[in-house]
Amino acid sequence: MRRADRLTIGSEATLLQALQRLEETKEHILLCVDAGGRFEGVINDGDIRRALIAGAGLDEPLKAHMQDEPLFVSPQVTFAEAVRYISDRIRVLPVVDAERQVVGYYSQKEKQEFVDIKLRRVTVVGLGYVGLTLAVTLTDVGFAVVGFDVNDDLVRRLQKGEAPFFEKHLQQYLDFHAGRNLTFTSNLEDARGSIYIITVGTPLLKPSMLPNVEYLERAAAEVGSVLEPGDLVILRSTIPVGCSRERVIPVLEAKSGLTVGRDILLAYAPERTAEGLALQELRTNPQLVGGFDERSTELTARLFNGMTRTVIDVGSLEAAELSKLLDNTYRDHKFAFVNQMARLTEKLGLDLCEIIDAVNFGYGRNNLPKPSPGVGGPCLSKDPYILGSVFTRHGLDPTLLADSRHVNESMPVHLAEKLAELLRRCGKSLEKARIALLGFAFKGEPETSDLRDSTSLRFLDRLPDRRNVIGYDPVIRPEELAALGVTPGSVRECFTDTDAVVILNNHRSYRDLNVFELLRLMRRPAVFVDTWHVFNPLDIKRVEGILYAGVGND
Repeated sequence: MRRADRLTIGSEATLLQALQRLEETKEHILLCVDAGGRFEGVINDGDIRRALIAGAGLDEPLKAHMQDEPLFVSPQVTFAEAVRYISDRIRVLPVVDAERQVVGYYSQKEKQEFVDIKLRRVTVVGLGYVGLTLAVTLTDVGFAVVGFDVNDDLVRRLQKGEAPFFEKHLQQYLDFHAGRNLTFTSNLEDARGSIYIITVGTPLLKPSMLPNVEYLERAAAEVGSVLEPGDLVILRSTIPVGCSRERVIPVLEAKSGLTVGRDILLAYAPERTAEGLALQELRTNPQLVGGFDERSTELTARLFNGMTRTVIDVGSLEAAELSKLLDNTYRDHKFAFVNQMARLTEKLGLDLCEIIDAVNFGYGRNNLPKPSPGVGGPCLSKDPYILGSVFTRHGLDPTLLADSRHVNESMPVHLAEKLAELLRRCGKSLEKARIALLGFAFKGEPETSDLRDSTSLRFLDRLPDRRNVIGYDPVIRPEELAALGVTPGSVRECFTDTDAVVILNNHRSYRDLNVFELLRLMRRPAVFVDTWHVFNPLDIKRVEGILYAGVGND
């Protein structure tokens, strides 16, 4: 339902004023009200044309020529029921309350947009990894999309067609769509649409590690200020269970003056893609949806069905919120289990990677991951804390979640201690050793340029002097490494005259390295730590003067 004020006109206005109003609104009909705002009838461009042909003057009041018994509905009639009455003959359906006040109207355009979701303009609020990849994918499947962000520098780069981060094929999509059906702005008035997808971040507050929903509430307030009846708001940010209903809805309603469920629609549709594969997975991963009501769910499902074949209604806003937290917290817990086992196998002198290969082989019940130098990134390192806050709020003990997070966060510390001991065995010290780090992005496969919550940075924090550190990453730009206080270098430079080389992520390019040639460039005796089991440990241990270590093996 749309606001009625743009189509209402006093029944004592002249035919000329009615024509001017029709030209201004670009509509074909006006809703006529008396001095008290009570609904009296409608007049359309055909009525005015027929009156003029019959000899009426432009200064005559339109009351004498309006339709005084038009079809209208009460506010109790739902949109799905109202659109049954809309046709080529009845293009506008007024909504009139018991006091004859016009509270809104349904239009043929709304009916068309309901039938064909791609007629609606989509506004993506927040142009980080989640928002930008979604915006370009929606554009590529046929939607007109405008991306909004308060970061003026980011918007200017996007307006020039520059990808602000690495994501496979992202630049190609921007080259093709930016400036056409995909535009960018930092002015929300220019970003008005009829579907708003909020994708802003919800970082953790430190030291409490509680979720900060301030950015989400600000975004909701901005969107609320431009909402029109019939608009749909989709939340995609990771939030505590209950946040949509308890924190977002009050803001939307206060700023818009509209009511969720009656005037506007709301759904939660969690982002579930892996960085590096986002543009692919947006089209293939099942999309979970939880709506405020049935209509909110249906419209949101239609939107995502434009990208992916499988959309699953989980039943409510809260179920959808929990679904996202379950995904990532489970994975964090699974990785923590294996990383805890890694500490044990190192004590026992066993190779955990070999054991995992054995227990997984041909045994469908198992899908154990390999150990790692911890679990980083903006999702798996954050979502368990958000879920833990939900447990605490409801008087439940989140110990299991907290313990898993502790295990994964302790791995970079353990690795630094391990490196110090290995260097001592070589007659060297962590404080004075020249150390090379390969891999700074929070993961290497699929590749990304994201440094947020990277375990490599946590490991770097444990090294006493960054001036002794040389670094390389296949995706991260050298100037970004320099900003970390690390000397950027090529792979070869990282091995030349260094006392230790540590592989910290699993980028596929490492597999193609001639590791034997590179190891001979080191300042031997030297340490080689392969935290992702890229190379066969037995191969490395054969190289004279090289002390090998991994995670879960030595």
